[in-house]
Amino acid sequence: MFAAHNANMSSIERFEGVQNNDFHRQTTCHMQPREFDELYALEDTYWWFVGRRYLVHELIGRYAPACASDECLKILDAGCGTGGTIKAIDDLGETHGCDPEWIALQYCHKRGIKSLACGCVEQLCYVDESVDVVVSCDVLEHITDDIAALAEMRRVLKPGGILVATLPAHPFLWSEHDEALAHLRRYTRKEIVEKLQETGYKIEKLSAAVSFVFPAILAFRWLQRLRPKKPEAPKTDLRVLPGPLNLLLIALLNVEVWLMRYIQLPIGTSFALVARK
Repeated sequence: MFAAHNANMSSIERFEGVQNNDFHRQTTCHMQPREFDELYALEDTYWWFVGRRYLVHELIGRYAPACASDECLKILDAGCGTGGTIKAIDDLGETHGCDPEWIALQYCHKRGIKSLACGCVEQLCYVDESVDVVVSCDVLEHITDDIAALAEMRRVLKPGGILVATLPAHPFLWSEHDEALAHLRRYTRKEIVEKLQETGYKIEKLSAAVSFVFPAILAFRWLQRLRPKKPEAPKTDLRVLPGPLNLLLIALLNVEVWLMRYIQLPIGTSFALVARK
């Protein structure tokens, strides 16, 4: 187990009881509570989440550093949300999660996840060079100073360790969905490369993702802009789909993951990357 870095942050060992008021004082929720409810309800089955977890699992398996025979990978999900990714990758090593959102950690606890810490990604409560893999699934777009967050994730990585991240792509896809999820930006490939290089990473993989359905999503986003904007809180695009359609979309994402073993996909609604310290 890694050691806590900052005494003011809640450590893994302390997160045994979720009702500790210290956690609540240290966090501020930016997403609406109903978005966390929706995320938790859909995360296990919704095509986009299922496909992303499969992709992250594949990238860790392919790029993670080798460990000694008596050791296992130490994997930190930085910005773990409601915990779906942690559960999906816990067969790969010793998994831990941190998130600044109190309600997200409550949902993680409901999943039976115990190794949790409460704190922001820009100030991770782990010592230097204590982690083999940092996972960051659609997190950096929420953070004002994403350069500081990248640097902090690199700080906790061991030499040769990897960052596995997914990010929303293309500013022209900006929509009410981004607003509901409290995004600050969508990324261009050039921006990602520059920020990774600035913080000292070596890029090993940078591919578009969610590519096969890109034309449909692009058309949907453009049609959304034609509708009059309602004076109410923004809502995400997450919708329960018919079972066969959901399974088809999962299958398409799995094909994309297979293709990524050999090529970098040229365009999609997301980016997937592996960067090494």
